[in-house]
Amino acid sequence: MAADPRVWILSGGRQGDLDQMQALIAAAGWAHEIKRLSFRGPRHPLLARLETPLRPPWPDLAICAEALPSMVARRIKKSSSGATRIVCLGRPAGSASDFDLVITTAQYRIQNAPNLLELAMPITSAAVMPPPPPADGPVVVLVGGPAFPDRLDSGIAARLAADVLAYAARKKLTLHVVTSPRTPREAIAVFARKINAPHQLSVFGQSQNSYQDALASAAEIVVTSDSVSMLSDAMAAARPVSIYRLPQALGLKWRLGDWLHRHAVEQPQPLLKPASWLFDLAVIEPAADRQRLFTRLVSEKQLAWFDMPPAMPDGNAPRRDLEMAADRVRKLMAV
Repeated sequence: MAADPRVWILSGGRQGDLDQMQALIAAAGWAHEIKRLSFRGPRHPLLARLETPLRPPWPDLAICAEALPSMVARRIKKSSSGATRIVCLGRPAGSASDFDLVITTAQYRIQNAPNLLELAMPITSAAVMPPPPPADGPVVVLVGGPAFPDRLDSGIAARLAADVLAYAARKKLTLHVVTSPRTPREAIAVFARKINAPHQLSVFGQSQNSYQDALASAAEIVVTSDSVSMLSDAMAAARPVSIYRLPQALGLKWRLGDWLHRHAVEQPQPLLKPASWLFDLAVIEPAADRQRLFTRLVSEKQLAWFDMPPAMPDGNAPRRDLEMAADRVRKLMAV
């Protein structure tokens, strides 16, 4: 393609998704137009409908992230008689084969294919290498909240507080526990009782200490297992990082869906392989498995499980992944 492509970013309203898509297109070196999508009806890929339909002229390239915007991207490709190429970040609704390129990470459990690029972590702007960690900095603990299937309640918060306090004592370091908007009130109340001077607690919305300041001050970072975005921020800070596993509650629906996906899609059994159409058509959406992502990163020595020797992430990895993804998109549009 001689001229720069006309690019639409299909935004479903999640800022993190939009940040990733804009970083990708900026790395590719192209301008873009953001199409902000609003949906009506049940928020299921087969049932949701756009409030305001999109109109031609259709773009050369449409970028989307996750299920609902991915269905819109497929409709654009069909409406353009196949001229529009579509790229999805994360996991699209239905089969990845319906997309020209899917850029994903391990927790989405998408089968390897020529049109799939699996990165170690979600895309970041990967702008600047941070300064080295201070030797006398605290162990910063980033606490999220309940996110299926991970649980966080007052009892789990008490166990977490005891574990990180004991860890800091062994390391002869102080703690700085930082909560998020998703941290339950009962968990915050436990931390307020347990995390005392010389240790520090920063409650989201109640503290002057910013999240980024905490990351910059850390000697080490511990992240609860409910959040890939917090892990991404911790790894970008170029500090030793470990993951604290929260207990999980795996309901019957999740266990059945996981079993069917494993035996119909991942390791297809003859009698169950025909059921893969339920996933290909987005009738059933498999749950993401963050443990797979963490396990891959542990195997690559990019992070460690809590209470193991912490691992130092490769600070150049986000830039390499971003360039790899941008290169695949440029090659796609050069065809």
